Amino acid sequence: MGMNELTSWLPVILRFADQATALAIGVFRTEGCAEYLNTGMRYLLGENNQAPAEAFVVPTFDSLQHHEAPEERIYQGWLTFGSAHTPHRSVRGEIHRRHNSLLVIAEFDVEDLERINHELMQVNREITNLQRELARGKAELAHLNELKNEFMGIAAHDLRSPLSVIQGFASLLVRRPDIPADERAELLAMIMESVRDMLNMLNNLLNVSEIESGKLNLHPQQVDMYDYMARIANLNRHLAEQKNITLTLDLESGLPLVSFDPDRIQQVMNNLLSNAFKFSHGGTTVTIRVAKSQPDAIEVSVIDQGQGIKADELNKVFRAFQRTSTQATAGEHSTGLGLAICKRIIELSGGRIGVESVYGTGSRFYFFLPLT
Repeated sequence: MGMNELTSWLPVILRFADQATALAIGVFRTEGCAEYLNTGMRYLLGENNQAPAEAFVVPTFDSLQHHEAPEERIYQGWLTFGSAHTPHRSVRGEIHRRHNSLLVIAEFDVEDLERINHELMQVNREITNLQRELARGKAELAHLNELKNEFMGIAAHDLRSPLSVIQGFASLLVRRPDIPADERAELLAMIMESVRDMLNMLNNLLNVSEIESGKLNLHPQQVDMYDYMARIANLNRHLAEQKNITLTLDLESGLPLVSFDPDRIQQVMNNLLSNAFKFSHGGTTVTIRVAKSQPDAIEVSVIDQGQGIKADELNKVFRAFQRTSTQATAGEHSTGLGLAICKRIIELSGGRIGVESVYGTGSRFYFFLPLT
């Protein structure tokens, strides 16, 4: 649109301006595309304030009064502004038609403009928040990718070790059929131990996958803590005896029935007891303690007299694939997954898990289970 054509509309614009606090002005071609828009019109149309005028279309208008003028046609009434993405608003205005050009003038007060600005600020804040969430999502994906790579490296390493043992001993048995029976039995026992290590790691990996994918279903039932803990102690006592470790029970009297999934909590107890034996020397004691230490929860502790954990490493003991500097006393293997699985099972059961440790003295792993 040329400057002369805009100038030709000035008398109409000035007449309207005398009656309004603020004006929205737009000139459109009759087929709908905009040729000129001031800031107010851009705000009322609710579109990108930086977009070219050609991106806008003429607003709709309802209940307009039609007046004939000598050189133009005039429509007066309520004009509806907005878009598919922004709220619609109706304001008083006029549409002047002259040949193939439409002049749209709308009146709105300063409060309307402030409200529009406020709406735009809210939209900008939402966009900023979405951008931050997107950035966090990208960072989380990058972190998960790092964990995946770390997992693949650790899994390959931990599976390679027992596989190498199996391959070496099996090869020896094939090459030397004359090995004495007692040596053959010892080699087969080591092969079986390596197989158990592999199965343990694979089961842990499957457990992590099951928990993280939300496919782990709990089946809670009412459990008598005395019978339950006695059974768990009996199942694990042979592991303690192999290292000359004493396993004891310390159960508070008057314990109520507790509702939880007995199989999953047994998995937690087996992990905690296995770790207690693994990092303890012979001649020490491991204690299972159960008490109603809170009005609404039962507390279960596994207490050892082992090597303990350094204070600056306590915060990573429940993270997957994390190992502390404390070494197993008999060279036992660890996948770095057991305690992470324990944490997830306890949290899914509505409880929480923690650890207290004094390096060189021993550790207490404990968890709470709700009574309701």
